[in-house]
Amino acid sequence: MVRRTFWMVVGAVLGVWMVAKVQRAAASLTPSGAAEAAQRRVRHLRNDVFAALAEGRRAKRATEGELRQVARSRPAIDASARPGLPSAFPAEELPVRR
Repeated sequence: MVRRTFWMVVGAVLGVWMVAKVQRAAASLTPSGAAEAAQRRVRHLRNDVFAALAEGRRAKRATEGELRQVARSRPAIDASARPGLPSAFPAEELPVRR
């Protein structure tokens, strides 16, 4: 008798669960259900795009800060110490175009 009651309860619970699942699936196949699902997907996609943009901005700011620190730590170039750029040829050996 206990076994029959157990299996009857298990069958009833499974039946209720399956009916609820089928009703949800049927509701999602209606035009309004499909529209709601599409809105949900678009909302999630929009949130993902905004999150990616925010992460990109944070990374850009961090990288720019690191580059500024490196630039500040380097000594300034003294232009008077080297009046001109080094040349591959001495001045008297420069090729002349005619």
